[in-house]
Amino acid sequence: MQAYQSPPCPYCGVTWNEPGAQTCANCRNPLPPPQASYTPPGYSPGAPAGPPQSVPGQAPGYPYGAPNYPPQQAYPQAPSYPGAPAGYPGQAGPGGPPPQYPSYAPPGYAPPQGYPPQPGAYGQAYPSYAPPAAAAPAGTTLRVLGQTFTVPVVVPPGLLQYQQQIVYGLAGVLALLVVLFGITPVLASSQISAGDQALTAAASHQSRVDAVLVQFMGAQSNANDPTAMKVQFDKLGKSFNDGLTLVQSDEAAVNTADQRLSWLQWATPSKASNITSERRRLDAALVGLKQADTALTAAVNETKVIQPYIDALIDYTKIGAALAKHDIVGAGALYPDAQAKMQTAISLAGAPGLPPQIAKQLNSFNQLLGDTESLIQAIQAKNAADIKKYTDAMQVALKAMSSPAETLPADYESKTFGPMQKAYDAAMKAIKS
Repeated sequence: MQAYQSPPCPYCGVTWNEPGAQTCANCRNPLPPPQASYTPPGYSPGAPAGPPQSVPGQAPGYPYGAPNYPPQQAYPQAPSYPGAPAGYPGQAGPGGPPPQYPSYAPPGYAPPQGYPPQPGAYGQAYPSYAPPAAAAPAGTTLRVLGQTFTVPVVVPPGLLQYQQQIVYGLAGVLALLVVLFGITPVLASSQISAGDQALTAAASHQSRVDAVLVQFMGAQSNANDPTAMKVQFDKLGKSFNDGLTLVQSDEAAVNTADQRLSWLQWATPSKASNITSERRRLDAALVGLKQADTALTAAVNETKVIQPYIDALIDYTKIGAALAKHDIVGAGALYPDAQAKMQTAISLAGAPGLPPQIAKQLNSFNQLLGDTESLIQAIQAKNAADIKKYTDAMQVALKAMSSPAETLPADYESKTFGPMQKAYDAAMKAIKS
């Protein structure tokens, strides 16, 4: 005799649920309602479930038992689900209603209310694919920025589909054209005018700059009177600084105008020739201004070295006067100040534009100061040998200072910086013409 088997549970697959059960005895999930099925002969629709009644003339257990087959005992049913162990969350107490468990809806059924759709074989959502949109038909109407326009020609469907992108692209091109042909030409004209003003200002300073260059190349120092040299070079130092400041100011203004025009040259095709011509004038002026800058920088650097050197010469003259009066203490007291001034002069001797003869002469004079200090100490100690030694050393230093290796020719400045002044004058003349 075959045991009764229920339809398999869609969740756990057991087939031993009782007939008509609404929930699975194993997993406690709701079972789908019974489906209509074919009724075999001898059964009436809607008859209660159970073993078929025997028909006279048939063997007991028909249609399950075979003729002459010994009657079979009832097949034992599987034990029912005992339920969750004691203390399990959601378990009902004795005599209470059975606990409710979240369930998964079978195919074709919505999930229970309050539970989200579960992934897997049941309740899984799959992405849907919308059919491709039909291409827009050709027309004569465009919609731009919320406004509708009618054009006199038929617009192809491809253009209608991307009309917003096309309009934005055309707007960008139009804006670029406005910048290139409307705004940058005005800026270019303004910068060309600013360049002309910078050139005019530089040319107006030519006479003042030339006067300073003449002072530098014609200055003659009186080595026999250090005090007069100090007054002379104090005035020259101020004049040289003023001239250099003026030239560098003109140079900066012209250079700024040239840089601005270089930025506008590629963005202003309508003014390209005017900008090129103006930049040539600016570049020529810059060449001349740089020549004047180099010459006046050398003049300023030379003055910075000569001024402390002259102060040290003045102190050395006082030392000689004290020695002549046999004032050994007074002569020795002047040495530290003179030596400090010489260190300042030596530290500046390597500045741009200064010839090497200046540094050599400064070192020889510094040696002369040291030998003089040693002579003073030898006199105080009454050491005749040292007195003769340092007296001879002082003569060697004085002879070196007057040698051609440590002195500049009288025409050194005019030969070295005269061509620079001519280049500057030629540049300024070109601006005026």
